[in-house]
Amino acid sequence: MSEPTFLPTYLTTLDTTPLDVLPMLAPEFTFSVLWDDEQGAKEFSGGLPEFNGYLAQRQPDGYAHHIVSATRTGALEVALGKTTRHGELVATFTMAAQVDDDGGVVAGR
Repeated sequence: MSEPTFLPTYLTTLDTTPLDVLPMLAPEFTFSVLWDDEQGAKEFSGGLPEFNGYLAQRQPDGYAHHIVSATRTGALEVALGKTTRHGELVATFTMAAQVDDDGGVVAGR
């Protein structure tokens, strides 16, 4: 096991300049995001076109991801953390990413 290299950078980028995460994703990238808020459960999944749709509907103002624990084994990174909005706890998360040889992510869950 080693320190993760992709997920911390990805989450910082997502929180500050969301569109800058796109070059970090491999062409064969797939993902799945599931969360719940006051309107109920929401899910986005698919490839790069669906991820662009996910980014377009996000309202990132004030949101920040905080990794509490993370590790890397080979090409697999896993992180546990919390999401805040303007400093208030919104949710917890579990995230995994398969990183390719070029440092891009192939699959994120």
